[in-house]
Amino acid sequence: MNWQIIFHRLHWVLGGISIVLILPTSYSLLEDVNSAPAYLLPSAICLILCFLLKRFHHGLGIFRLREGIIFLILGYLITISICAIPIWLIADVSLYEALFESTSGLTTSGATIFEDVESLAAHLQFWRAFIQSIGGLTIILLFLYVPPIMGVAGLQLSRQESLRIQSPGTQFGKQIWGIPQIIFKIFFLYVSLHILSSFWMVLGGLDLHDAICHSLGIWATAGFSNYNDGWAAFGTPFLEWGAIFFMITAGTNILFVIRLQSQNWQNIHNESEWLWYLLSVSLLSVTCAMFLYFADNLLNFEESLRDGLFQTVSMITNTGIQFESYLNWPVGAQAILFLALFMGACTGSSSSGMRMQQLVVMWKYLYSLSRRVLQPMAIIPLRINGKTVGEEVFQAILGLFGVHLLVSLLGGFFLTILSDLDIFSAWQMVLVCLWNLGTGFGLSHNPALAATLPDVAKVLLMFLMLVGRLELFIVLLICMPSFWKS
Repeated sequence: MNWQIIFHRLHWVLGGISIVLILPTSYSLLEDVNSAPAYLLPSAICLILCFLLKRFHHGLGIFRLREGIIFLILGYLITISICAIPIWLIADVSLYEALFESTSGLTTSGATIFEDVESLAAHLQFWRAFIQSIGGLTIILLFLYVPPIMGVAGLQLSRQESLRIQSPGTQFGKQIWGIPQIIFKIFFLYVSLHILSSFWMVLGGLDLHDAICHSLGIWATAGFSNYNDGWAAFGTPFLEWGAIFFMITAGTNILFVIRLQSQNWQNIHNESEWLWYLLSVSLLSVTCAMFLYFADNLLNFEESLRDGLFQTVSMITNTGIQFESYLNWPVGAQAILFLALFMGACTGSSSSGMRMQQLVVMWKYLYSLSRRVLQPMAIIPLRINGKTVGEEVFQAILGLFGVHLLVSLLGGFFLTILSDLDIFSAWQMVLVCLWNLGTGFGLSHNPALAATLPDVAKVLLMFLMLVGRLELFIVLLICMPSFWKS
């Protein structure tokens, strides 16, 4: 393991965090000068560590996949720790609770330890929202740099994008051609969409602070809000229709959005993941709206469609925001939302869940398998976006799904032992954290449920959130003795 190159590259992470902390520091200076040291202290720590780690530059060698995985893990742990310091110093919470809040934000999980978020200072509300945005953008950039790490099937499927990935045994640093231009386009698009959605929310009646904070949450597909009631505190048709559009866009592969910007429409029929994503959103939303319309005579068709669309899109993108409790909805509508919850949006977005591309692969493989039964001698390739992929992709997806299921069952068992939750509620909490879903059903529907759990249970949930965001594939790799051998 080349620790020198890992430490050297970590200084960029620390330098970036120190720059990011300028925003909440400036906000605190405008609102409460006494709170500014809570942001200045971690910024100073980052600068000192950045200077120390930058000295590891002699004989760096090759940055391989192995170093990339360790760099990714350490980068997340460092960022979580630094981002938790302002929460710990300003809010009346323990260190475990601050770390939980920071982990939930960076993994875009949406669970919180604050039962009364409205009582928090405005600059701390902004910091919570900004942590989500950092986590969402990080996931998108990781999709570019380390697709093999972001899922077993990511290596094969990401080759269909405008990326060039070398084998794990070759140099792992500058392996993507045109990466600076792509990063600039992503950053510019990300900021532009934030500004657009914030402007829309201001037009809808929100003040600038609430508009910015909720815009950051939407584009990170995370569920933090400045209000205890979430969107129910200010939900209007104008804001809800805007949020629907922005959530759908946030769940789209950002590279696909960039290609659309360049007016490259001729091959849109080959974008199977995006087409399936829109089809799933449409079918599930309309079905959910039908249940609402025929079950509640108080709702007209527009209200039923808007409510069904809003909640379905929030679920399928794993944003986790809501304007009312859907636990009172018809059972059929709840079943639709439960299905959408685990489907996920597009690869290359900040959403979690199964991801639509994996579902497309599974469906097309089963379809080709059924055709082979009817035509045993036929050669039926598995095509995604007009490209042929091997059957090992389907096997990898199925294997990872099985591992997720096993870990969720074990996690639910241990959480039951460590807390007072019943097995069903514990299992839901584990799924919410492991899949970074942001919301759940029943008892785990409460995003502040974690505040009532013991510290050791919070540590378990933090571990599951981090593992879920980094992919279980990484955990399996680092547990293998061969990973640490030269």
